[in-house]
Amino acid sequence: MLAVLAGATACTSALTRGDRTSDNAHAFLLHSAQVIDKINGDVPAAGEAYLVIRYEVENLSSENDLRRQWAGLLVLQHGEDLFEPTAIGSLDGQMWETTLAASGTKTGYMAFTVPDEIVDFKLAVTFPVSGNVETYEFRPVDRRIGVNAEFVLTRLEQIQRTRRIPVIGGLLASFSSSPIRYLGTILVPEAEIDQLLDDTKDLSGDAQKAAVEDYLLTHGHGTLE
Repeated sequence: MLAVLAGATACTSALTRGDRTSDNAHAFLLHSAQVIDKINGDVPAAGEAYLVIRYEVENLSSENDLRRQWAGLLVLQHGEDLFEPTAIGSLDGQMWETTLAASGTKTGYMAFTVPDEIVDFKLAVTFPVSGNVETYEFRPVDRRIGVNAEFVLTRLEQIQRTRRIPVIGGLLASFSSSPIRYLGTILVPEAEIDQLLDDTKDLSGDAQKAAVEDYLLTHGHGTLE
């Protein structure tokens, strides 16, 4: 199970996925948030899941910012419960601290262990210099993204096989070209298929699926189970 979490509804002024916030010293951008029940070889305890955020920090000052700890500055709240980051051995790109040159940026991941029935959460970000606190609010919008990704991957493979047919493959592909559509929804417009093929062609199976899931997340596709 993978649940992608999107921004709070328009009736709130809280920050949402894709929003950038800052003080005089740092900027913070939350790229994505996902609830998953397995990270490579790591599986949470019964009744728990992993919530993984991908975030970016930027040094806004004209001086280097050395060994800045971020793990203690990110706190997840679900109802009345507070959660601190969890180190996951098999999660590549975990970013617990940063050393940034002047005007430098860095992007990485932070994971939290949460109840597997989680349906919404708040992420509080405390800026280390000013002490200002900003809050992101989220709710789950897509527990089918894994299904959608599998469908897109199957269609991409079919397109590649057709194009590899000697002599007439390109002609057949042009005759049959169309958007990748699933259950009436266009997941990949025809104009973006070639780019998605190029983005996934040299990746392993798991990496291909992750890239397609990231594409679907960015484009807002999927519905609740």
